[in-house]
Amino acid sequence: MAKNYKNVGTLVRVFFGQDYDLFGETIEEILDSYLETENPKTAMKVYQETDDLLSLNDGALTEAFGAISQGEFCPGPWGETIRSFLEKVKSHFDSKLQLS
Repeated sequence: MAKNYKNVGTLVRVFFGQDYDLFGETIEEILDSYLETENPKTAMKVYQETDDLLSLNDGALTEAFGAISQGEFCPGPWGETIRSFLEKVKSHFDSKLQLS
């Protein structure tokens, strides 16, 4: 994995890891907790990294996300694919950070 996705890694491993329920019960609640905790510059880096990840083909995305999450998070049990989860993150950040 040539690109560094450390900010997305922190989001998925910490906020969606085994203690996710400390931050909320839904993806949106957890993302809100993240945005309340992190500074706007770091949140913007997550947004940019998410955008970069979404530009990958499915195989490369699966490989990159596996390295990023380090086995701490899989979006399947949340009813999401890796792509749909990242699209949800990007959309949520877009609305909360008022990027559009």
